[in-house]
Amino acid sequence: MSLNAQYLAYLAKYPLLTKSVTAAALSGLNETLASTLAKDIKTVKIAGIKVKHVLSPKIVTMMIYGAFIVTPTSHYLYGVLNRIFKGPNLTLPMKIAQIITSLCTITPTLSALFTSWISLINNYSLPSHKQLQNLHLSDIKEELGKMAQIISIGLQRNYFGILKSSVVTSICTLTIAQNFIKPELWVVFFNVVYFVLGTIQNTKIKLSEKKIEKKDENKDEKKDE
Repeated sequence: MSLNAQYLAYLAKYPLLTKSVTAAALSGLNETLASTLAKDIKTVKIAGIKVKHVLSPKIVTMMIYGAFIVTPTSHYLYGVLNRIFKGPNLTLPMKIAQIITSLCTITPTLSALFTSWISLINNYSLPSHKQLQNLHLSDIKEELGKMAQIISIGLQRNYFGILKSSVVTSICTLTIAQNFIKPELWVVFFNVVYFVLGTIQNTKIKLSEKKIEKKDENKDEKKDE
């Protein structure tokens, strides 16, 4: 059995699991490439030698996002969409209605999830192990408040830009999917397309955050002077 045929067999037998594993791999690669393109490079010493790399816990958190957040959400949302618009031979008005429905519901939802998650992993750090051991209810509320504020700021800064590019991409991908791809393969197809788009968007957000950090640092330096 070819690799492609084997993958399709797993997709038919374990649809959500297969899609989640695929999305996890693509999301991890997304973060690695975005960090490289945005020059978010770190240095570690190995045997006294400085080694530059782009590996970070963000890669793991992006894999979690791909496997447990965006894939189940898109899997069920597109499942509902395909149940509403049934049939292999949809009429042109039905295809247009399907695209409009997706653009008004699925695309904004996935764009909000992506923007929120990227904002969190780029701007929020978990408390230290020692702090986690001594967490009280008030501390948990404070941390949740920080996360909510980060997500709110991230959505204000980046959501509409991401939504705009996602809408354009969704129109193209849905048109292709409607005419050439089986409904059960839609999420995988969209995962690959949005991997490319997501890498570009993630890179832009990282570059934007770096510019803001530099501006803040320059302001602090001027105050100190």
